Amino acid sequence: MKRSQSNVSEDTRVGNSSVDLAAKWIASSGIQSDQGGFFAWFNLQDENYSYLYSEITGYGITSLLFLYKLFGEEAFVDKAKQAAHWITSRSMHPCGGVRTRLFDDDEMADTSYSFTGEKVFSFDTGMVLYGIVNLYKLTGNAEYLQVSETLADFLIDRMQGQDGSLSPVYDAKKGEVLESDDKWSNRRSGFHAKVSMGLADLYRIKRSNKYRDAAVRLCEYAVTTQDESGRFITDNTDKTTHLHPHCYSAEGLWYTGTLLKITSFIESAKKATEWAFANTSANGINELYNPLTKTFNTSQRSDIIAQVLRLGIIFSIGSKIDELKSVLLAYQYSGEDMGQKGGFLYDKESQCVNSWCTMFAMQALASCQHRNLIFEEEQLIYLLI
Repeated sequence: MKRSQSNVSEDTRVGNSSVDLAAKWIASSGIQSDQGGFFAWFNLQDENYSYLYSEITGYGITSLLFLYKLFGEEAFVDKAKQAAHWITSRSMHPCGGVRTRLFDDDEMADTSYSFTGEKVFSFDTGMVLYGIVNLYKLTGNAEYLQVSETLADFLIDRMQGQDGSLSPVYDAKKGEVLESDDKWSNRRSGFHAKVSMGLADLYRIKRSNKYRDAAVRLCEYAVTTQDESGRFITDNTDKTTHLHPHCYSAEGLWYTGTLLKITSFIESAKKATEWAFANTSANGINELYNPLTKTFNTSQRSDIIAQVLRLGIIFSIGSKIDELKSVLLAYQYSGEDMGQKGGFLYDKESQCVNSWCTMFAMQALASCQHRNLIFEEEQLIYLLI
């Protein structure tokens, strides 16, 4: 997909800090399409965008709300509403969940992820729920509340099992749930705890125990996947831990535990954070931990660095915060070409300026500067992207 032009002025936000530059990239680079949906990344070599991504559009809404909190510019709220419109007009499936990725030539794309394939992921739906419900909390628009209830009801009524876990995928064409062991995101696993955030927020609005109970059961299941060391096991076959879903589990447990005042969830998230920081060095932390060799792989990603940094700030783990921040900043793209300055690269080898990596990094770096953004109890909507 070719580049699109943003209608947000470059002069809307003043400053050249790492946070300012990331904010400008999110709002003005074209990573948000003219239709409102967010692309996954911009490829510097090919000079074009990837597919539009529902999960990331959910993160995009939350990011724009966070930027509104940070800068006070109504333009961010307008763009969040545009993102929500793309969700409701293009991404929502009649089953109540959201389609996953919209490709330029969708009918020729991988049917496991394309809109045409009609595979609906619980996690993607949960991240959209979190964005939409918090847009409702800011605007009071009843349409957003109705959409939030539809998304939540799909997750609870169709996807949640007796043990509290979520089936990862719903095949809307066949009307059946799917799961496989080929990838962590295709498993019934603890990372779905992050879905509980939107459910907990919806409970606070509706006061329906249906939403509270579903959020609590999700988190209770996630705790059962945590090793005594604090790490969440993300692959039951080899007992390895992938740091990306590990952090999702901790984020969901902390947020829901804080919102619903359930101490055990907060303690679980803290233990997970302490494990990550115990394995962080001046070189950051890598992607996958293998307990058999007690080593990490050689792959490092900026989204994971940002997630670990955010969790460290939440739990006031002062040691290594500055080191981790320095590692993260090395991923920020500084080139002036193609309007991509300020975005964050996925990894050191990548030529892709990545949307969710930039969103996570922007919030982590902003939280380093403005710790009060995290701990305003009634403003938790701005906390986790």
